[in-house]
Amino acid sequence: MIVAIEGPSAAGKTTWCRSHFPHNCLEAAPEKIAAPDLYAAPAEVGKFWVNYAVENWQRALAIEREHGIAVCDGDPFHLYYSWALWKSGALTKTLFEIESELYRSAFENKQVGFVDHVLWLDAPIDELRRRAKADTKRRRKRHETYLALMLWMKAWFQERERLLPGTLHPLTDGLLLEALSAGSTTQRYAAALMDGMVARLRQL
Repeated sequence: MIVAIEGPSAAGKTTWCRSHFPHNCLEAAPEKIAAPDLYAAPAEVGKFWVNYAVENWQRALAIEREHGIAVCDGDPFHLYYSWALWKSGALTKTLFEIESELYRSAFENKQVGFVDHVLWLDAPIDELRRRAKADTKRRRKRHETYLALMLWMKAWFQERERLLPGTLHPLTDGLLLEALSAGSTTQRYAAALMDGMVARLRQL
């Protein structure tokens, strides 16, 4: 089973993942990763991050094989990010459209898939700002931009829940991952499901 911890920046996703599943945790991209700037040529940005997502998915599969459960600090199917940037007005839709095609191909080739469950971790916006300001280990240089994406990120995962009911859960102290069940391989790589989801989200 593969699960992803999602939520706004500074919600505590990395801390939760490291503390609860130190051996099963697939951490988010390192801050100093040699990635193109977000505002560089969209084709370059999209290719880099979708390739990274493919590699991340392979790491998640390896953890799943070894431990039974892989816990991802962020959904490897990361198309929601460029979508939220577009919908929030931070970017045009160009990057989203480029990544959509690349992710579609990755789904068809079983290089990226839907995680079995998404665990949503949230906090009040004032608390998120306080945590980001107090964080001495990470720069969080675009924190306000990330906060502006919160509503769109929620909309993305709510649409995912509509198509894959029972797979989105608030991350609470009482949640037991062992009580959740894995989805089918067919569902995991359902490119047609991705098509339907992306089509609906374009209209929001």
